[in-house]
Formats: sequence, C-alpha cells, structure tokens
Amino acid sequence: MEENWEKIGFKAGLECHQQLDTGKLFCRCPSVLREDKPDLIVKRKLRPVASELGEFDKAALEAFEKGQEYVYETFKDTNCEIELDDEPPQKADKDALETVLKVSIMAKANVLDQFFVMRKLVIDGSNTSGFQRTMLVSIGGELEITGKKVGILTIALEEDAARPMERTPEKVIYRLDRLGIPLIELATAPDLKTPEEVKECAAKIGELFRRTCKAKRGLGTIRQDVNISIREGARVEIKGVQDLAMIDEYARREVQRQVSLVEIRDEMKKRKIEAKDFDEAEFVELTQIFSETECKFLKGKPIFGIRLHKMQGLLGKELQPNRRFGTELAGYVKSKAGLRGILHSDELPAYGVSEREIENVKHKCNCVMNDGFAIVQGNKEKAKKAVDAIVERCKQAISGVPEETRNALEDANTEYSRPLPGAARMYPETDLTPVSLEAKELSSIGKNLPLTVKGREKLYAKNGLSGKFVDGMKLSNYACFFERLLAKGVNATTAASVLLDNLTQLRREGIANISNEMVEQALMLEKNKKISKDILLDFLKEWSKKPELEAEDILAGMSIERVDDSALRKTIIAVIEKNKDTVDSKGMHAVDALMGDAMKELKGKADGSAISKILKEEIGKRAKK
Repeated sequence: MEENWEKIGFKAGLECHQQLDTGKLFCRCPSVLREDKPDLIVKRKLRPVASELGEFDKAALEAFEKGQEYVYETFKDTNCEIELDDEPPQKADKDALETVLKVSIMAKANVLDQFFVMRKLVIDGSNTSGFQRTMLVSIGGELEITGKKVGILTIALEEDAARPMERTPEKVIYRLDRLGIPLIELATAPDLKTPEEVKECAAKIGELFRRTCKAKRGLGTIRQDVNISIREGARVEIKGVQDLAMIDEYARREVQRQVSLVEIRDEMKKRKIEAKDFDEAEFVELTQIFSETECKFLKGKPIFGIRLHKMQGLLGKELQPNRRFGTELAGYVKSKAGLRGILHSDELPAYGVSEREIENVKHKCNCVMNDGFAIVQGNKEKAKKAVDAIVERCKQAISGVPEETRNALEDANTEYSRPLPGAARMYPETDLTPVSLEAKELSSIGKNLPLTVKGREKLYAKNGLSGKFVDGMKLSNYACFFERLLAKGVNATTAASVLLDNLTQLRREGIANISNEMVEQALMLEKNKKISKDILLDFLKEWSKKPELEAEDILAGMSIERVDDSALRKTIIAVIEKNKDTVDSKGMHAVDALMGDAMKELKGKADGSAISKILKEEIGKRAKK
C-alpha cells in the first residue's frame, strides 16, 4: 500500500509495560518464575461488578459470558495468600516506588502528591481477585526522538497478571509466579506519525527503563501496546507486542487493515446493505447437507449457518497478509463463542466441500444473487453464539472500523481480543490508603538519578573500559553497581569482566546465589592484592557453596597465599627451565606458550600481569646469552 502516512492521517501512541527487578508490588514474595511442578491447585470462577455509577464494563461482560473456569498453580515458598486474594494487600514495594519516581523525573513528568491505588476490573482470570491494582504516579512529561518531542500522558505503577500456561474453550490454567510483579506503565500522547517513529519511541522508552538498572530482562518482561488510528478509521489497541524489531510492521499492517475495512464500508454502502438485512437472516441447521461430505472436519458433526446479505466477494477481501474479512469474522467467533473458526462462501469450494453441497447450503439459507454465507461447526448453543458474533461484526462493517483491542500475533498480524475497555472498569482500592510523597523525599531521589547513556559511555571510557565492555555495560542492570565499584577504585576491566562474563558463566552452571555484596568484596580483595583476578571465578564459586561465611574465611579455606616478587621470579625461572627447548626455538614468542604453565604452577598466587612481565624479562635475558 502507499506509504503516505500524512495523507491517510496516521497517528499512534504507545503504552509500554516494563517488569521491575524488585520484590512483588503488594506482598513480600520474590519476583521469580518457576518451571517446576506446583504445590497447590486452586479453581475459581469470576464475575464482573458494577462501577460506582452502576455501569458494567463491556470488556469484562464479554469475558464473563465465556463461562470459563480458571485454574491457578501456586508454590508454597514463593506465593502467598495475598496472591490468592485471601488476605489484604501490603504496602507497595519501596524499591518499585523509587524506580517509577526516577523514571518520572527523568521523563520530566509532574509527580503527584498522593498515589491512589485503584482496582481495574479484569475478568479473564489473569487476576485471582477479578481486578488489577494500579496507581497513577505522574502526568505529563516528554521524550525526545529524531526531530521531535513526544508527549507523555501518564506514568503508573501496577501489578503484572498471572502467567497463562494452557488455554481451552472451557478453562484457562494460570501460574501465580508472575502475578504481582511490579510493572511501570508509560503511556504517550498520540504524537507518533509514522511506523518508524513508533519503533524509535519504543526503543527510547526501553532505554529510559533500563537506565534505572531495575528493569527485568528476557522475553515477556517488556510489552508494548500500540494505539493506532487513521483519519477514516478508529482507535485500535494492539496488545502485547514483545518484539521491538517488528513494532513498525505491526503498525503498517494495522493501517492496511483499517484502509481495507474502509473500502469494505464504502462497498457495502454502494450495495445499500443495512443492519436490518443481517437481523432478518435465519439461523439454519445444515447437518444433513454434510452427512456424506468429503470434508473431514464437517462430516458427521452438527453444522449451522446463516445468509450474509449481499456479502459475496467481501468475505474474501484481504485485510492483512493471509487474513481476510472472513478471518476477521472467525476471530469474533473464536473469542465470543469459543469455536475454532468458520467457513464462508468466498473460500469454497475447498477442504473437501463440493459444489453441490455449496448449492444446497445456499438454498437452505435462502441466498439469492450476491449473497454470501457463513458455516460454523459446534453444538447448537455455541453455534448460535457464533452466528450472533458474525452478525454483530458484519453490522459493524457498515460503519467501517470498530474500536477494539486486538492481540499481536507472531507474524505481525493481529486478531480480535475484546472491546476497548471504558471508565467503568476502574474503582478505588478499599484495602490500601493513598501513598503520600514528601517534597524532600522526591528531591533526594532527583539528586541521585542514573547516568544517561552518553554519560556512562564517557565515564567508562575514561576508566579504560574497552568498547565491547562499554556497550555491554551501559544499559546493563549492573551499570549502577558497576559505577559504585568504580568509585571505590576497583579495576574497571576486571569488574566488567566479572559482572558481564563470569557471573553469566556461573548462572549457566546453575550457580545463582552470588550477591552484589559478595562480588564487591571479591573485587576489593583483588584490588588489595589478596587474591589475583585469575581466580576470582573460583573464589566466587567456593563462596556460593557457603554464602553464610565471610570472605576471609573462604580465602583461608582455599589456602591461597600471595607470593612476593622474589618467590614469583624463582617459580617462573623454574617454568622456563622445564620448557627450555621451546624458549630456545621461539625466543620471545614463547611468552604466550609458557603463560598457561606459569598460571597453573602459581594457582592464583600472583596476578597475570605480573607473571607476564617477569616471563618477558627472564626470556629476554636468556635470548641475549
């Protein structure tokens, strides 16, 4: 399609949700995901409640009408009764609050004097209580991207939902490990005018979060919701875009979808199709027609259908790559009736459905020229729900693009999820008092903000860090800790190597209980020449086995004694003598070959740099003889 974004009136805004690497928001459970077998299973059903104005949120009502059961998997040592909604919530996590305040200040937002915890109605089972707790922290602010400033509407702190493990039409299985992990939600104004700006802005928000050193990492820890509209379309929210590299493509494809829906609207007007034409269509049973069909997923099963007035040719119109208007109808059926999909007249004959069967369906449904039809397979109750969903969506097509929430699919297409939620879903949390913030507390936080990316690059380079380590560290969660280590005079390269390489290696080996305090003490021992950097990894491994001990106890247990220069030189001369043939043949080039032998002989009792220096001196003397 033509990429004239200004002509079509493209505009977009972002809602970015970032998990924080702190404790859970309203209880004191750890924010860890579990892959082992759960200890306890809890089953529930949820129902919506009216708002203070007596209104029901339509998105919550639609979720409730599915009639699903929700199953929750929990763990004795990492979950609690708060997460099961059997105990009142506790005060908000201090680290999470401080982090969202830092983000607000860095984004030049206006921090509120009090933060009121609100309940956001959610009836899809992802919250055991039937609501998500959220609090608005700041409003306003801005982000700078290439050539413009993007306004910020709100910055909030909320709890993440439970993790879906399995879905069926009858039930959803959730795991409570993710429920309650703090999320920063940053919502921008609809100031983004091209898909490329959407992508750049998402990256800038991600950078802002990561500068705090409190952003969780990994798939699913940051999720972008993209709100998109065009001039003749409507606001559509695409939820759960996880791959930043594809976010601009999601925007392009939503524009393509809305443009195509506008074309369908215009064609329906030309054909003088009205809402009453769909209401007059009869819900028809078609089971007998397919009793001997070659279509395997229809044969011998209950089949129902409906005439779609003058819709021939429109059902097969492409909206996104490999998705047509008929696919749009199928998405509604899947969401509202729990059936897998539909068959429609524009895609038949296919799947084993014959021309004769098509003619029989047309006759049974009272189709005339230019009419289409849709077929669903399921019991009568679900089939009636499915047909009602098809009729509802066709009526919406008369007006063009409906406002709705859509799920992001892996191929950058989207599918219907639910109506856009309204104000009726929010009401005050009665179990928590507002959080008050004193001006001096905010001022103190503002004086200790994380460095900018450019500031970090300058500081790290000044301390002799290589380009590779600068790039790895500047947005790492270790960056703030690394900067504290630099202030204590530890070697920058050694510290970066331990944090970015050694700890990663230890985690691959299943060792994850090494704290920042343990790393700091190990690096201070190296700085004070009590251990060499060559054995830092071994030292941390040993300490991880008995983390309750002091560093000096671990050091004594390893029997590591530093050698003086005289003893060091004697050891190196002995290594040279053992390898005199290599030295005689290679000369100074033998330094690298003997370095490993010398390190093994000394077993951490001297620094690699000191060993290398003396090796070069002694081999140089031998070469001159």
